[in-house]
Amino acid sequence: MSQNPAFETFKHNFPKAYIAFNEMYQSVSSTALDEKTKQLVYLGVLTALRYSPAIRVHISKEIHVGATENEVLEAMMMSIPAGGLCNFLSVLPDVLDELNGK
Repeated sequence: MSQNPAFETFKHNFPKAYIAFNEMYQSVSSTALDEKTKQLVYLGVLTALRYSPAIRVHISKEIHVGATENEVLEAMMMSIPAGGLCNFLSVLPDVLDELNGK
């Protein structure tokens, strides 16, 4: 599974903030959505934000919970109307590399 080097640095250097971040993530996550759907939503948001390192990690998580490549790509393409085509295009090479196991 891919790792986000910046997030790992954050985790190592700011352990209290890392714990608080994880607690916040858990507090907004209920049982209304299954894990696959949550990851698809998260990928759409990360795509709109153009954050490739996290996208790589969450693609791996998404595949692990049963999403297909088409579901991953469609979730990410759903960010285009709100986040813009340029944001999607800026992460597309990393997305395709991750899906192809590079």
